[in-house]
This record gives sequence, structure tokens and C-alpha cells, in this order.
Amino acid sequence: MGKISFMSEATKPLNRDGIGLLGATTLGVVMLSPAMTLYGGFGPAYLNAGMAAPLAFIWAFFATLPTACSYVLLSREYPTSGSAADWAEKAFSKKVGIWAGWMVFLYYLTNFIIQPVTLGVFAGDLLKLVHFTPGFFSFAAGAVICLLWSASFVYRGLSISSRGALAFLLLESFVVCALCFTVLWVAKGSGQTFSAEGFHLSASPTGSTGVFRAMVFAILAFCGFDVVSTLAEETKMPEKVIPRATILSLLVYAGIIIAGIWALSYGASREQMQKIAEGGQMPISELARMVWGRGGILIPITGISATLGLAIATAIGSSRVLFSMARGGLAPIRFSALSESKTPKQALHVIFGIALVSTLLTSIFLSPYDSYVWWGTSSTFFAMITYLLVNGANLVLNRKRWRDGLFGFFAFLLIPAFGFVVDAYLLYRTFFYELWHQDWATGKSVLVVDVFCALVALAVALRSKKTGVV
Repeated sequence: MGKISFMSEATKPLNRDGIGLLGATTLGVVMLSPAMTLYGGFGPAYLNAGMAAPLAFIWAFFATLPTACSYVLLSREYPTSGSAADWAEKAFSKKVGIWAGWMVFLYYLTNFIIQPVTLGVFAGDLLKLVHFTPGFFSFAAGAVICLLWSASFVYRGLSISSRGALAFLLLESFVVCALCFTVLWVAKGSGQTFSAEGFHLSASPTGSTGVFRAMVFAILAFCGFDVVSTLAEETKMPEKVIPRATILSLLVYAGIIIAGIWALSYGASREQMQKIAEGGQMPISELARMVWGRGGILIPITGISATLGLAIATAIGSSRVLFSMARGGLAPIRFSALSESKTPKQALHVIFGIALVSTLLTSIFLSPYDSYVWWGTSSTFFAMITYLLVNGANLVLNRKRWRDGLFGFFAFLLIPAFGFVVDAYLLYRTFFYELWHQDWATGKSVLVVDVFCALVALAVALRSKKTGVV
């Protein structure tokens, strides 16, 4: 059986000297997308945790750190673009590696599906700001435009350059920072006093339940730092650059997000945001309209631009996973077929087809905003399983180094063990407990579908033969 790898669609190795520390860190922050996190993550977090929404992101940050450390250590010791799947195969077995590969694929695939859903929601917000009434057809049109735009890039083997990605990141970050400062300015003018209330559990209207429910999207906000590890074969001195870039991108991003969520929580009451969400809109779009008036149109516009960029990145990522698995005999061989432009066309057909059907199907039963919540929650589920496997792989692969002094004890035993326990608890608490006690539409149904997909992937892995997938 071949090795899972995120090498280029051609069989030759990727450009080893292509990316340095600044480039890898920039791409990590871009993939995390501070603007899109505040645009999409603020609403679900604030609706669940109220003023304690910043606390949910702090908890998520500290819960992410041990897993980030495991990525850092494994990237240094075992630099490979296959990352989680490769490490799981080395640590456990080929069958576990296959299952890990499918979990990573579902993680990236659901993250890709979020993009057309998000653009459909922002398209409705944009129409409402120009006094048109959005509906299913405006949502569907936005989703289809997102898919066609990203397909026009990835099918031809094109991608947004690092300079272009940086330019979009700076523009979106400037707009969202301006919104945060405006919200604080308006709040101060209306007599509100600023405090550290948002960092205390008592600020949540439903206590720990609200904070843990908010953590579903807070954890999703930090999902993506691991993309840096897939740049190993394109990076100068990956054993040094990848670990540093992973930690740097996570720290920079965390500071921006926690401060932004705190500022936005002073923009409107939880009841106001709930009415907006029930109408199928992104709460942040209405918040921008309240403080900027017509200038609020900048939020859906920059939200759409950010979504288009993320759609390209996640389409490339998910197709690379499926292509690499097929090339290694871990998925049907037809998904390794390349087009004349050296892109995995069969893998892309599947990804775009699933995204189109899934987006339209969920929008029939759910409002546009609830569709966004559904797919965001689903992506977090598969991310948590992936992170569990990474921490477990770090424990097993480096078990002989547990006694290598104080550093070995902390780095290779205590930190990954703590990360594994934290991830396992969060998976249980946020999904199998909190999510199961929510309604069917955006709660139980997500859990049922995700567990079913994980079990099907496990069955495929267990039935796989040494020569390939049955």
C-alpha cells in the first residue's frame, strides 16, 4: 500500500524551496481567516453564550494548544504532507491510517461545503441591504456562483497567489477591525461601560451549557492551523519552519479573534441577534447596518470575497486528500485520474457534486443561516476526530522518548496525553451531550449523520485489503 501524501498532482516532488517562515505563517492565518471567523462565528457563539462568547473562544484556544503542540512535534520529527493520515498509519496500522484519511477528507469536504452555504447567506444579506427580499432562489444562486467560481480555478490547476491571499486578508481584516472599533465607539456613546464580564462564566445566560454549545463554533474557528503541516514538502527546512509557523499563526489569530468577539458582543442584545438569525441572516451583517448604515454593505461584500478565496483553498485541499488516498490504494483508483492540466478531475467531480447537492438539500429543510450552522457543526466533528488521532499518534510514535529528561516527559507524554483527554471530553460534551439535547434540525440530525459517516468510513477501513480498498 502506498503512502498518503499531499504531493502535487504530478508524480514529481513539490518545490522544496518554495515557502519560508513568513509565507507559511501567512497561509496559516489566511486559512484560519480571522474576518470569516468573526463574520460567521460571532452569531452562533453569541446566541448560545451571550456576553460570555469571548470565554468560549478562550477555552477553545487553550483546548487547541496541546493538539497544536502535537502537530508541531510530529511535523518536526516526521515532516510529511500526509500529516494526520501518515502519522496514524505509522503509529497504529494501515487500517487506522485509511480511516484517518477518510476523517481528514470529511473534515476538508464539510469545510468546503460551508463556503457555498456561506456565500448564499451573504448574498441574501446583500439583497436585503439594497431593499430586495431574499429567498431560496437567491440563496441557491449565491451557492452556485461560489461553486462555479472556485471550479473555474481548481479545474484549471490555478490558485490564488500568496500575495493575492495576503491582500484579501488585509482588506477583510481592515473592515472587520473597523467594525469592532465602531461598535465600541457607539456603545461608549450610548452609555455602556466596558468590562471583563465576557471572560466569566456568569455572563452566559445558560451557564456552562451555553459556553459549551458556543464552543462548537469556537473550536471550528481554530480548525485550520493544521493546514501548515501540509506544506512540509514545499518548505525550506520544514523541520524548523513548520513548527514555528504553526504556533505563530495560531497565536496571531487567537489574539485577533478573542479581542474581536469581545468588541462585537457590545453591538446588540442577544434577543436582537436571535431575531436576525431566525430570519436567515448573518447577525454580523445586521450589526454592521445598525452602526454603519448603508456602509454595512461592506460586510457581505468582503464576506463574499473571503468565501470565494476559502472555497478555492478548501476545494484544493479536499481534492488532494482524495487523490492522494486513491493514488496510494486507499480509495477507488478512479479518483487518481488526472486531467491535461494535471488536476484530479474525478476527485473534483465528486467534491463539487456532493457540495452542490448537500447545499441545496439542507437549504430545503433549513433556513440559510441554520444550514450554515449545520455544516459548521459537522466540520467541527470530523476535525475533533482528526485531532484525537494526531495526539494519539504523538504518544505512540514518540513513546521511547518519554524518559528523555523533563522535555521528553512534557513534550511526548504529558502534552499529547492532555490533548487527547481534552479532545475526547470536548467531543463528548459538545456533541454527544450538548448537541444531542438540542432540537433535531441543527442538533441531533448533525450528530446522527456524522456518526453514520464515521462508522461507514471505519467499515471501509476494516474491510480494506493490503492491495487497496474493496
